[in-house]
Amino acid sequence: MSLIFNSKTPELNGIYAALFDAGEEIYTHLQKGAGLKFAATGNESGDDQLELDIIADEAFFKTLSKDAHVRYVVSEERPGLSKLSDGPYSIALDPLDGSKSALIGIPSGAIFGVFENADEAKDFNGGNIISGGFFVFGMNLEAYFADGPDVYKGLFNQAAGTWEIIPIKDPMPSTDILAINGANQLVWDQWLQDHYLSLLDTKGGTVIPHNMRWFASMVSDMKRMVIQGGIFAYPGANRKGYEKGHLRLVYEAIPMSFLIHAMGGSSTDGDQSLLAKPVTDLHEKTPVFIGNKDKMDAIEAAKRGG
Repeated sequence: MSLIFNSKTPELNGIYAALFDAGEEIYTHLQKGAGLKFAATGNESGDDQLELDIIADEAFFKTLSKDAHVRYVVSEERPGLSKLSDGPYSIALDPLDGSKSALIGIPSGAIFGVFENADEAKDFNGGNIISGGFFVFGMNLEAYFADGPDVYKGLFNQAAGTWEIIPIKDPMPSTDILAINGANQLVWDQWLQDHYLSLLDTKGGTVIPHNMRWFASMVSDMKRMVIQGGIFAYPGANRKGYEKGHLRLVYEAIPMSFLIHAMGGSSTDGDQSLLAKPVTDLHEKTPVFIGNKDKMDAIEAAKRGG
């Protein structure tokens, strides 16, 4: 066990250790270039899988199964709830986010959320999450997570085989950066097309337009969000399969929103906070907007006015 971290909820210490152990194992596979080819299977959301998606999923299940406090695990790679014990906490996982981006060298990662009192899909909501964050598998192995209201960065020292956990006490910065796939703009609802163009407007002369940044790897875009602020958006689109966006509410949107809310940011699906959104299915998709609170308020106002 290489992680030494004291949670506000002591029963989570072993869960964090299990999550971080799995992160180390997955990172080791990536460094070796292992698993970076497509598997013969797809996941529960209908996406193609890399072999590393399966390796990552199994790594998390292996480490989490050793902790008696973990009741259920839900993963992007599995159909339903997997029961591990009668413990009080349940874990939602995207075991390898941005796996296809890893094929071309963009950092991938993993997303996790820890929920209490979660026994069925509807319980994996923003009212029950107590920890959320993500790993980044890049030049370094990093983690960003909120333990209740407290936010931390973890940096793995490969030579020593240990983690340095650094509190992040300052609020999330604010900047005019927009992370969105602009290629879809012609199939967005009209209100979003109009708001998007207003953010990029260069004709007014008094307002500097937003810079565009888009990795197509949520963990990479959210790392920039933690460091710089701005807007991350994956909206719905008027094309088959993307009507509610592409990101999953339980194991992507809610954990990331929990972290950003803890830093003073906000989230919305266009109508309400992602932490207030009811959950009906473990693998349901949702439009996602995460970032500085004033920018989230502007998105909701644009939709109401549209």
